[in-house]
Amino acid sequence: MTIWAAKGSFEEKQKGSLEAGKTADFIILDTDLIKCKEQEILNCKVLSTYINGQIVWKQ
Repeated sequence: MTIWAAKGSFEEKQKGSLEAGKTADFIILDTDLIKCKEQEILNCKVLSTYINGQIVWKQ
């Protein structure tokens, strides 16, 4: 959830950004989605998954 979605649901103190004390569910990809070409998005791989700030899966 991004900060704007968190603010929209009045949860910005718990979610929406990576800060100490906040819930953090996120993935690390092998590709920068902002800089890559659209065609490359379907080929990107998940390198690791975090739930509540704890790693739960790593390639």
